[in-house]
Amino acid sequence: MANWKSEVYRHYKMPPAISGEGVFIKYTYSCNRCPNSVTRACHDNSTSNLARHTRVCPSLRDSEKDGQLTIAQFARGSTYSAGRLRLYQVEMFALKNRPMAIVEDPPYRKILTMLHAGVETRSQRSASRDLKRVFIIAKKNVKKMIKTLTGRVHIALDGWTSPNVITVLGLIMTYVQDGQIKSLTLDVLWWVCFFFMHLHTHATFV
Repeated sequence: MANWKSEVYRHYKMPPAISGEGVFIKYTYSCNRCPNSVTRACHDNSTSNLARHTRVCPSLRDSEKDGQLTIAQFARGSTYSAGRLRLYQVEMFALKNRPMAIVEDPPYRKILTMLHAGVETRSQRSASRDLKRVFIIAKKNVKKMIKTLTGRVHIALDGWTSPNVITVLGLIMTYVQDGQIKSLTLDVLWWVCFFFMHLHTHATFV
């Protein structure tokens, strides 16, 4: 598996199921998005069949299969959808530390309307609600994932300073899953930092 560098493997659950005996060992790759799977011999390093499924996976919309657009989409020059844009904006806020106020930025809106004339622009408050909704959904999935862990879990605190110079403590969980060490931020304890800062200030004046 260390030599499987192709991006196509991300479409499948790892590690693959192993069946057969001797020289007839086969790997079965289960799709992450649909019930289908792809089987190949253990000595076969070709990703052609794996890639072929990613282009026709039932989870994809017709416009995503083989990169083909419908006539209406081709005329608009875009595969835009309002829901997908909102999700990508949440990713931009949460993963790239971009401010939510950017959705109201006139140059940013000009870029969106240039790419798709019918784009739905939203307010900063709406973007904040979207972020909270995604957090609630992700929180439920994280709880389910934690219940499936069979090994030990390490809990630690990690101090950070946010881009707007707010000191916070992150509650970090480290665990082993599928042979890999992974870390997950469970919570951000900003109020603890303010509490200790208040104690330090009070002690200084006293």
